Amino acid sequence: MRSITIFLFIAIITGLGCEQTATVEITSQPSGATVFIDGEEVGVTPYIEKVQGEMSSRRLMVSKPGYKAGTAELKPGGGKLTQTFQLEKIDLSEMTLIPAGKFLMGTTDEEASLVVRQLGGEEVTENIQWFMAEKPQYEVDLPAFYIDKFELTNAAYKEFIDATGRPAPRHWENNTYPEGEDRFPVVYVSWKDANAYCQWAGKRLPTGAEWEKAARGTDARIWPWGDEFDITKCNVESWEGSGPKPVGSYPQGVSPYGVYDLGGNVWEWTSSWYEAYPGSTYTTPEFGKKFRVLRGGSWYHYDSLGPIGARCASRDRGTEYHVSYVAGFRCAIGEKELGGGGQ
Repeated sequence: MRSITIFLFIAIITGLGCEQTATVEITSQPSGATVFIDGEEVGVTPYIEKVQGEMSSRRLMVSKPGYKAGTAELKPGGGKLTQTFQLEKIDLSEMTLIPAGKFLMGTTDEEASLVVRQLGGEEVTENIQWFMAEKPQYEVDLPAFYIDKFELTNAAYKEFIDATGRPAPRHWENNTYPEGEDRFPVVYVSWKDANAYCQWAGKRLPTGAEWEKAARGTDARIWPWGDEFDITKCNVESWEGSGPKPVGSYPQGVSPYGVYDLGGNVWEWTSSWYEAYPGSTYTTPEFGKKFRVLRGGSWYHYDSLGPIGARCASRDRGTEYHVSYVAGFRCAIGEKELGGGGQ
């Protein structure tokens, strides 16, 4: 794997007299990396900022798609501070390439009827919001992209919070996850948290269309494994004492591209807004740039709905700050975003 050396030069110049002026200069190779200070995006490299008065300690991150981010603590003081980051291209070994091409997104009336018959729930009708918000089915043409084979784990998320200082999920103690749950999907993360992790990892959240294609392939299947519901192929247990399971626990339920846990286990954040599909006649005040889309269902579901959330076409929604014990995420990145292609 080829390493890319990122040189980060932070020059702090003390002005004459009582008034202190600090100049912060950040450069990188490759240039055009996004600069974050204390978690806020402030510009791109080369970046120069003049700070009047005393400067407090701040956290710095330099991020570019296709490269794992560099982090440092920007400390106050005089003189010149130079730091060198060794940034490597991201590792694609735990990602799957989804080829470019067309697929069918959304739900048909026939599919909705079939699902109702399969699940056998009298309270589940073809006109509930789960189905209406997914209609009509339409064709989408996507460029090639990579998506994580597994939902993001607690262990991977801990690396992120240790490097950036971002707060841990609220059920963790002493900044770490419960013992023995390193391979469990991280939960209690908001869309903002998930998006920040992806930036740090040199990736991004998948769009709703990317997520759905990774789950159902090009044959418009209802579930990641096919058209027949099979409770042995996904974690939708939903009884007392159940919960998420280690990622990859259902190898028989992988998608056509070999992606795990796209049905059940935990809902997954995407970058898409919860909006009507092209040609839809369904309206709801929830549509618009208010909620982000979640995909895939989870281990928990309401009795009246059953596991219909685990279907490939199903989508839920939440605000960018919403956190839940049934919501996590995985990352993606476009093949063209890698700058030089795959590895």
